[in-house]
Amino acid sequence: MGLWFLRAFFLLICAGAGWQAARLAEFDTLDGLLLGVAVFVVVLILEAVYTGKESVANLLAIVFGIAVGIVLANLAANIATLVLPAEPGDPLAAEKTTAMRIILTAMMCYLCTIIVFRTRDRFRFVIPYVEFKKVRKGPRALLLDTSVLVDGRVLELCRTGAFDSPLYIPGFVLAELQALADSADRAKRTRGQRGLNTVSQLQRTREADVSIYETPEGSDEPVDHRLVELARELDAYLCTTDGNLTRVARAQDIKVINLHEIATALRPAVARGETIEIHLDRRGEEPRQAVGYLDDGSMVVVENADKLIGTDVKVEVIRYLQRSTGRIIFGKLAQ
Repeated sequence: MGLWFLRAFFLLICAGAGWQAARLAEFDTLDGLLLGVAVFVVVLILEAVYTGKESVANLLAIVFGIAVGIVLANLAANIATLVLPAEPGDPLAAEKTTAMRIILTAMMCYLCTIIVFRTRDRFRFVIPYVEFKKVRKGPRALLLDTSVLVDGRVLELCRTGAFDSPLYIPGFVLAELQALADSADRAKRTRGQRGLNTVSQLQRTREADVSIYETPEGSDEPVDHRLVELARELDAYLCTTDGNLTRVARAQDIKVINLHEIATALRPAVARGETIEIHLDRRGEEPRQAVGYLDDGSMVVVENADKLIGTDVKVEVIRYLQRSTGRIIFGKLAQ
């Protein structure tokens, strides 16, 4: 409510300024009032578009770029005046100088704004009392790839507060998810829709600091190669579930967080000789084998237990295989 009172107050100020300008310029005061209101409406629209949480950096980029452009345009105009002085007695000298300043100001403001706007996430500009790029939580960002968004577990990890770093989703990853979601193949379409749904939920999660990182378009490089290069450029961790991408990135000294490896590390250890109780669900691949599962999803293969399928049994652990995709435990019926 206080914000609307402030807006109403400045609306009256703008209308009064327009009325006063009309009096001084000696034209219709009603037109001055309308001009003041129109200026306020334009500012109000800019406020609505550029003062959201995700748009403050964009607004500061535009303001900073225009300010630098004006300064550079004045310097360029002064230098041009010294190098190319007006001819003595030229009646249009003042008009030519003004036109030159207008053209230089427009060009420099545009160039500076575009340069600052397109590099706002790669460089940090500090203005007195205002930091151009907002302070990010955590020491290093997490760069999310397609596989981790399709997997979806990163959403639950963010909700628990496990990730206190900013999450970057590259634009080309979103494009790949959209291509999957539009695929004629049902399995690919399901994966793409799941990934896009994860992105949408991450953006609505208060515990996650998520940004869509826009990158230059038109690159023909594979997505994995672009992810590795972007992680190196941003000095970010690469978050994935892709084993091949993990190995390639680590070979190039890129820090990688693989969710499969985290899940494996968090599973409770099972020692040889330990006795566990499981429910046998089905037959195994080898004769007389039966298969059951622990609560964490680990598969248990029991020898000589095919006749006990559908019952709860006690199993003595013989050995187990630990893999990045899961764990397989081998055992025999306990005596």
